[in-house]
Amino acid sequence: MRSFLMRPGLQNKPVQCYINRDVSSKMYPKYSLFLSDDEGDRFLLSARKRKKSKTSNYLISLSEEDQARDSGNYFGKLRSNFVGTEFIIYDRGHKPGENPDNASTQLRSELGCVFYQYNVLGTRGPRKMTALVPKVNSENRRAVFRPETEDEGMLERYKSKQDMRDLILLKNKPPKWNEQLGAYCLNFNGRVTHASVKNFQLVDENDLDRVILQFGKVGKDSFTMDFQWPLCALQAFAICLTSFDNKLACE
Repeated sequence: MRSFLMRPGLQNKPVQCYINRDVSSKMYPKYSLFLSDDEGDRFLLSARKRKKSKTSNYLISLSEEDQARDSGNYFGKLRSNFVGTEFIIYDRGHKPGENPDNASTQLRSELGCVFYQYNVLGTRGPRKMTALVPKVNSENRRAVFRPETEDEGMLERYKSKQDMRDLILLKNKPPKWNEQLGAYCLNFNGRVTHASVKNFQLVDENDLDRVILQFGKVGKDSFTMDFQWPLCALQAFAICLTSFDNKLACE
């Protein structure tokens, strides 16, 4: 299962999943990711926002119930800046300068970053979303980013216009205004049924017709998530979690 969650999806067929949101704990909802296939629905990952954290900080787990940082089920983390407009996705490795109990644990790798820009049209308009992920070669091997300081991370590399050869830039496909519905709309091919500011499609800026990740609402607390190469399930899930988070500067 661990290898499947880290393996890039297929290039010609999206992996169809869905996310359930459990809001029973109100301020700290739990998100559960399931795979939809011919054999039925299979649980993949869960995530919950950490309590007593200055910024939004989600722990991603292999267990539906155990989201502890020191657990063997800990699989990754999503961390935001204070206003919730920039997010970094990490694997389960340890922070620079940390002395892990498990000597075999590597320094954490960055698996991607997501950032949102101000919504010039107010809350009715679409949010502008950009994601950076490591490139994947022909052998399905992902470029490795293990920055020892934040200045060496992929987000800072993008901001300072440094070398981007090992990074893929994804942007949300701009929706079109539908006069009949009075809303901005995207073609989700029947996989999304409810209008929501959270809905999005990510595309490579060099190929706007190939949707790499799409996410959208199908019920009060149910959402579909379809992804394909070069993203893996962990990256796709973490990117979708950013859409749930409150973005003070974007609303």
